[in-house]
Amino acid sequence: MTAFARRVKGRQAATATVPRPLARGSDPSHSRHRTGGRQAQLELTERVRSMRYGMIGFLVLGLAAAAPATAQAAGVTVNYNVDVGPLTVTVVKLNLDLSGGEARAEARIETNGVSRAFSEFGATAEAQTRLGDAPPEPVVYRITRDQSDMRKVTTVTWNDGAPTYDPPMKNAERKAKLDAALAGGVIDPVTAVLRMGTVGESPCPSTHEVFDGREVFELALTDKGMGTLDADDVDWKGEVQHCSVRWTPVAGRAKDKGVPGDSYDVDFAPVAELENGHKLWLPVQMSGKLKGLGFRGYVTKVKN
Repeated sequence: MTAFARRVKGRQAATATVPRPLARGSDPSHSRHRTGGRQAQLELTERVRSMRYGMIGFLVLGLAAAAPATAQAAGVTVNYNVDVGPLTVTVVKLNLDLSGGEARAEARIETNGVSRAFSEFGATAEAQTRLGDAPPEPVVYRITRDQSDMRKVTTVTWNDGAPTYDPPMKNAERKAKLDAALAGGVIDPVTAVLRMGTVGESPCPSTHEVFDGREVFELALTDKGMGTLDADDVDWKGEVQHCSVRWTPVAGRAKDKGVPGDSYDVDFAPVAELENGHKLWLPVQMSGKLKGLGFRGYVTKVKN
């Protein structure tokens, strides 16, 4: 039995042993109350899952606070939470290495708390980006998604032109639109964040066309001024650049379904200094609404 099969079997066993609420008499209002509460939780979980899919690249791999920026960089591990209201619904562990003229990132994303009871979700995102005097350039981006007993792997590769992706798009009409968008020049989510943090004097204003293997979308950043961050639950204290980010679908399922764009707030911190004397700005906190659902993401622990 494979490791993945063992995980699936374990999940099924765990699900089978979840105790059910005790009956509360014959009053049908109790049944309606339980049904309504479960429906509300299911709707919340579905909206959270949509948020994860739409922002998995930028929201997850961007939070590499305190990562060394010189050629002698070792590595950094970052823990990260995504909260919806008072609940932490997603946890992330990110490993980032900047050395030898390359950036390599690996992030593991999993459901947390009550959301696990309704939707087992996990994903591992890996990326390789080329660094140098020119702006960062993408090399490979791969994401593995585990949803209950299903696994999907998508790989995007750049070779001096429009990227190639595997598996291919089955919907011919959507594929044509997607390929047309890719021909215009796109980068992966990790490269987008590195460009925000290393090109120019500040992350915003700037605009980036991003491809995560499923969707092409635009991230447009607007300058909202400087400030300070001193939240107890965020592992960064000090100066931050406030930016507003507008996410707009360009091609793919979200565009075809008419999903509207979303706006949210991001705080970038000058976590290090580059060899050229410029600051390295990377996001340490973000908040707003995605798919109409309020959220807050923040760094909880950094280990060099």
